[in-house]
Amino acid sequence: MKKILVLLAAVAMIGFVSCGKDDPTPAKKDPVTATINASDVTVEEGKTASIGATTNSSAPITYASDNTAVATVSAAGEVTGVKAGTATITLKVAAVEEKFTAAEKTIKVTVTAPETPEPPTPTVSGITVDGDFADWAELPEGTFSKFFGDSEASHPAMTALKVFADADNIYVYFEWDTDMITYEKDVEHVPFHCYINTDGDESTGGYGDEFADACTDVLLEGFIYPDGVLGSYAPTGFAWTGEANASGWSWDAELGDIDCNGAGVEGKYELSISRAALAGVGFPVADEFSIGCDIQQGWESVGVLPEIAPTEDNPSGIMPSLKVTTQK
Repeated sequence: MKKILVLLAAVAMIGFVSCGKDDPTPAKKDPVTATINASDVTVEEGKTASIGATTNSSAPITYASDNTAVATVSAAGEVTGVKAGTATITLKVAAVEEKFTAAEKTIKVTVTAPETPEPPTPTVSGITVDGDFADWAELPEGTFSKFFGDSEASHPAMTALKVFADADNIYVYFEWDTDMITYEKDVEHVPFHCYINTDGDESTGGYGDEFADACTDVLLEGFIYPDGVLGSYAPTGFAWTGEANASGWSWDAELGDIDCNGAGVEGKYELSISRAALAGVGFPVADEFSIGCDIQQGWESVGVLPEIAPTEDNPSGIMPSLKVTTQK
């Protein structure tokens, strides 16, 4: 009887062990946390840039822009700049069952306007003093100074003044009313004056009779009708000897003849003034200077530029001399 009980216990133990080995329920693993790596992007209008995102997940990355008017994004993560501004790109990966969790990341996209290239520096050719005047029309706007007359001004005979300066010369072009300026046998010439503020300093010089800044350092007095015909401009130079910024005709120190050249037709004239010649008599011309001109009939000024029509605030119409910047 005892042997039978021992045998039954052994059989029961074997059965218990067999049941434990055949359990069909394995232990479950937690999915891996998915990550997305990506950085903010800057792209120019009309161009593309890659986000270059990466993930540890086996799921693909999807992309979406919150502002497609500024930037769009392709399924491959290529961003295209549409217009200047900012947009947010959202990157997502879906969950992979029992392997990876879902993940999401946002990046900022900045779209910049295309760089505007600097405009090319205008090519400025010199002026040829030949009485043709075509080269004045070819000067780029902004490379020369100009002033136009007013028929209501106190001295209206001069109708246009243009001044161009390079490293060697000062070029002056002017027009006048031919009904107001004529050659007269008894006068034999028509005086034309250039009043130059050579140092560009308004605290020096003088002659406030015709120019409000009264800062003329050098006067050039020449004639546009030598020997009864329009000819080359050959002026005499005079230095201002009066009080600083004063009026009056104080040109006692003669500088001698100044190297100039001129040519023209009835009503139009151009001339060149040598900078070296002015420097040679003690008046080098600054890169920024100013100039005014008058034309006379019978030694009386009938045309002055710059000058405007009289106003209540400026009953004489007097103006500062014309500012000029040297082109290099």
